Amino acid sequence: MGKTLRTKEGQAVYRKFIDKGGLEGCPLCVVPSIKDFKHWRIVKNKFPYDLIAEKHDMLVPKRHVDEVSLNEDEISELREIKREYIDSEYSYIIEAMSKNKSIPAHFHIHLIVSKEIN
Repeated sequence: MGKTLRTKEGQAVYRKFIDKGGLEGCPLCVVPSIKDFKHWRIVKNKFPYDLIAEKHDMLVPKRHVDEVSLNEDEISELREIKREYIDSEYSYIIEAMSKNKSIPAHFHIHLIVSKEIN
């Protein structure tokens, strides 16, 4: 199964979703928003990194675009959202590298409130 930030149970649920074709089309385009901005929205991650995250959302552009296709307005607002909203609401942002992206065609950043680890 490889390295993951999900528990074994969480990863099994995610694999089952993928095996049933859950990544066909773009799930990020249809998931409901929990917060909207002009060019961006925050959505709940259906398959959270439950090994490390108490809360796991994702920031996605409203347009279905990869990172290199973001326009200047989207990039500017992204910086503003990170500074004025994400910094006060989340502990970390995580962006998977190309080899680990399950939805590379729709740019997204994982927003994490980390678990307390003793």
